[in-house]
Amino acid sequence: MAIKNLDSKFELIQNTISNPEFKSKLGNIINEMTPSELAYVIESSPPQERKIIWDLIQLDSEGEVLGELDENLREDLLKGMDPEEIKVAISDLEVDDLADILQTLPDKMTNEVLSLMNSRDRGRVENVLDFPEESAGGLMNTDVITVRAENSIELVMRYLRFLRNLPKNTDDIYVVSKNDEYLGILPITKILTSDTNMTVREVMDTEFQPIQSNTNQIEVFNLFKTNDLLTAPVVNEENMLVGRITVDDIIEIAADEVEQDFRGLAQIEEDIFASPRKSIENRLLWLSINLITAIAAAASISVFENVLEEIVYAAILMPIVASMGGIAATQTLGIYIRAEAMRQLNRKNIRYLFRREFIVALANCFVFSIAIYLITVFWFGNSLLSFAISAAMIFNLLAAAIFGFSLPHLLRKFGYDPAIAGSVVITTVTDILGFVSFLGIVSFIAL
Repeated sequence: MAIKNLDSKFELIQNTISNPEFKSKLGNIINEMTPSELAYVIESSPPQERKIIWDLIQLDSEGEVLGELDENLREDLLKGMDPEEIKVAISDLEVDDLADILQTLPDKMTNEVLSLMNSRDRGRVENVLDFPEESAGGLMNTDVITVRAENSIELVMRYLRFLRNLPKNTDDIYVVSKNDEYLGILPITKILTSDTNMTVREVMDTEFQPIQSNTNQIEVFNLFKTNDLLTAPVVNEENMLVGRITVDDIIEIAADEVEQDFRGLAQIEEDIFASPRKSIENRLLWLSINLITAIAAAASISVFENVLEEIVYAAILMPIVASMGGIAATQTLGIYIRAEAMRQLNRKNIRYLFRREFIVALANCFVFSIAIYLITVFWFGNSLLSFAISAAMIFNLLAAAIFGFSLPHLLRKFGYDPAIAGSVVITTVTDILGFVSFLGIVSFIAL
């Protein structure tokens, strides 16, 4: 009976792989699965099972599976392959996927794989490898169909019939000069609906702006999203057509960005089934950073030992101020990072966004300073202590808005990713400000 869904296939593989007599049955299951399904199964399996599954995948399917895998896991699998095997495995891939795989290899092995390719394929790949990985040039395919402006629509139709198979996601073909200079696009719909005696020049779209090869991939994503594009031409600095970007590459960018931001905010490793050694290395780093910041926060408390000895209740209340500031700052930080990732920030609206966050902070100050004042009076019956925590709450919530908004810009300036480093830094800042403001006010008015 056919297996209807991926979860069922994965469960069957997990049950079969533990059986000593599994090999032939498991091989049949694997050979019936698509590359994306196999990538999911490999990523969802422990390291020892990954090797078993990978060894059973047919060589001519390995390239497509590699193209679907997480970059770090792909790199681990490629380490166990020789250049000839890699060359055969990736021979049928699109140029952008092929380039992504080669970029994960050491330079020496990349050169060895390239040397095994024919001159045509090698040239196409090297054209993409010349561009940064996260640029339009690094994303593009070189499988473009071009025509001249003076050609007739009838000639173009005959040419397309001659080709038989069009590149995947082809909705436009591109019009170029004799020197391959980009002139415009010719939608497939125009070819089908125009008079065959008309020339390409008469029906082509000259208003469509190509994407520059050095454009950042996030900006490319926003261009596709804003204009509802399926494909777009890519040109170099001389306006020469060098390739095209398709919507499937854009979907991958979106998924990668979301995953990267999630991992950064949580400070977790990319591969949840990675070996314990890799997980230990990653988590030791972030826990060490957190330990240092926690020590800094604790040091700020030690300055007020006399306050804590005299007013024991202060030790109970001080985590409240720090916690409220940390949550508020993280919310503002998240708003900024989201707006930045979506390329929605500019000089004009960033001022509005800051004013909005500050107004929200003022509202929070009003509500929670009154709330904590009344709670503390009811709890401890000490109006001075209640005033101190209320004032500290106002100070820390305002500081949280300011630092939460300005910190991403400062981190970018010094070369750090705010999605990764932001939460650690902002928590330290709000903890220290919360402790110092509360204990400082208590020491001033109560001692």
